[in-house]
Amino acid sequence: MQQTCRRGFTLIELVVAMAIFFILIYMAFAAFTYILAFSRYNQQRENVQENISIVMDQITKEIRQTITTDDGTGKFGVEIPQYDATTDTVRNLKDISSPDEPLGSTAYLQFGDSDTDPSDTPDDPVLRFYIIDNNGIKHRISYTLGVPNDGNGYYPPHYLGIPKKYWPSKEYEPCEILYSNETWDSATSSWTGITNQPVTEQVITNFSVIRPSWSDKVVQVVIEAMVKAPNKNGYERVRYISQVTLRQ
Repeated sequence: MQQTCRRGFTLIELVVAMAIFFILIYMAFAAFTYILAFSRYNQQRENVQENISIVMDQITKEIRQTITTDDGTGKFGVEIPQYDATTDTVRNLKDISSPDEPLGSTAYLQFGDSDTDPSDTPDDPVLRFYIIDNNGIKHRISYTLGVPNDGNGYYPPHYLGIPKKYWPSKEYEPCEILYSNETWDSATSSWTGITNQPVTEQVITNFSVIRPSWSDKVVQVVIEAMVKAPNKNGYERVRYISQVTLRQ
């Protein structure tokens, strides 16, 4: 009786098959990782765009209500930045904080009393203007930039913002846009109301206001943010620009 010989896999064939299997697994894992990173990037980008869009719409709506004629108080129009007929006036993060970006590996932005740069005007906002509501009450509206702190400064361990390792770029600290809406209190001879209320998440890397020399009725607003690229080795800038003409 003739016997048939049943041939199995050789060791080399098993090794080759396992190598191909692991290569396929690696490719599938790499593709899944990239899809996950790209999905996270899209989500972050949409979040940043939503933050900028909301505050830009608010600024545009409010600044169009600016009163441009003096009612005798001297508090009218766009107060900061001031208009200059000889040159464009620009005000942004650099004017209210130190050190100037790009930041060093251990540096964080400092604002207000913590800003030691004598050329800065940290107590003034990036944008300030006056409006009168439907009840005839005058409002002083201000927008500026800042980062979370506990009142003891902006360096660790008091720093309460996003850790630097999570910034899209370690050279550009993300900030919040802060909003103030105050009315004049004649009893105390002071402005009272909402002050420095965050209206965005900590995602804004710059907020610029430009008064072009060719018109004192035009205000240009530029808001920037950064989003980490899907490959984690870079970042993408997101920038919104709005030009508003004062009408009142």
